[in-house]
Amino acid sequence: MKKILLVVLVVLATNILTFWGARSLGPETAGPVGEETAAPADLTEDFQLFREIIDILENEHINEIDQDELLHGAFKGMLEALDDPEASYLDREDFENLRVQTEGVYGGVGIEVFLDNDYVTIVAPISGTPGEEAGLSSGDRIVAVDGINLVGEDLNKAVSLMRGEPGTDLEMEVERPGVDQVLVFEITREQIELDTVQHEMLDDQVGYIKLTSFSDTTAQEFEAAVEELKQKNMGALIIDLRNNPGGLLSAAVQIADILIPEGPITHIESREGRIETHSSEREALGIPMAALVNGASSSASEVLAGALQDTDAAVIIGTQTFGKASVQNIRPLSDGGALRYTVAHYQTPGGRTIHEEGLTPDLVVDPPAIVELAMQPISTGLVEGDEGEEVETLQKLLAEFGYLDQEVSGHFDRVTREALEAFQEDQGIYVTGEMSEMVVRKFHEEIEARRKEDDRKLDQALELLNQELE
Repeated sequence: MKKILLVVLVVLATNILTFWGARSLGPETAGPVGEETAAPADLTEDFQLFREIIDILENEHINEIDQDELLHGAFKGMLEALDDPEASYLDREDFENLRVQTEGVYGGVGIEVFLDNDYVTIVAPISGTPGEEAGLSSGDRIVAVDGINLVGEDLNKAVSLMRGEPGTDLEMEVERPGVDQVLVFEITREQIELDTVQHEMLDDQVGYIKLTSFSDTTAQEFEAAVEELKQKNMGALIIDLRNNPGGLLSAAVQIADILIPEGPITHIESREGRIETHSSEREALGIPMAALVNGASSSASEVLAGALQDTDAAVIIGTQTFGKASVQNIRPLSDGGALRYTVAHYQTPGGRTIHEEGLTPDLVVDPPAIVELAMQPISTGLVEGDEGEEVETLQKLLAEFGYLDQEVSGHFDRVTREALEAFQEDQGIYVTGEMSEMVVRKFHEEIEARRKEDDRKLDQALELLNQELE
């Protein structure tokens, strides 16, 4: 019955939103200027039926009904019917979070958080922010902000309470592993700038720039990094696009404009088949370059990598990229949320379509075994007594880190639990003997540390560029 009602809600909401959307877009799409456009009779009937269903559910359903939840569920269900994995309805909080990611600036305390077993948990404070200066630490659980309890609450609620105008104060109550009493922090919010560009000289000749995403500030940060590395006599450049999920297409185009010779950067194809070409209008950087990619290099990072590859501006090193060659539009809505939907696909300068295929590197370099292991299935909630493939992954990781010396069986037994508890204790997180989001994150931190010690892609790029400079 629940599934039937959901389908009904989705179908009705589709018709209603079509009508409301047309009305809200104004005369250019709703009808000629000055003419009244009445709702078709079938839409009016659908609206009445929609209201009737909600009334019945509110008055007779065994559970208390929240109209907003019903509507939001209908919106999301409607978008799922588009067969567009990138289409989504963003509520007010989701839209604000997306805005922060794309603009790269917000007022707050400067910490990265996630929800772990009903607790808002700190991944890490951002360097140089009020959160770091106050002494907040990885693994801390935020139980209250300004006296408002956050245990069991939605993550967006916590984020909205911590963000605010720079210069304003907040009080944060925190539980810390190994500390009996609740810690209280008085913090003054500041303007936080999310750096998406990291750079350094790897040796006397080769510069290194890592792009973590593409925001409004990324191109400017990138150009500043290039200029700084030039002043240090950079003769070659490595651009690291690994694990870069993308972001703003415009940022990728601006960076490509700095790097590649005059000519196409990418071609954008609309649903009508129209092609819009973004081109470089500057001279190429003019030094040997390599770009590092992997299976998590997606979207805008693939635009940049594709431009570098097709123009022979850089050699691409790594593994096959993700293969997301679609462009999304974000349309703000009247409720403070937004609609995200696909409007076009892009091609590389040479006209290649890589959607759902990805880019094949010029030089394929497989990652270390530990990185491959990190891609195996594992989830939170695993407890003693569980069995299966995810338990095998857990045991392999614990063995790799030196906490388990028995044969991998796929059975979460007492020895596995004790090994997991030892890992949790050494990492300074709550010892539960159960898989949690915090454990997964600590696993990935350990894997990243080992990858840096055995970074075959970076080593290959460095060797290749140094050979060109000889």
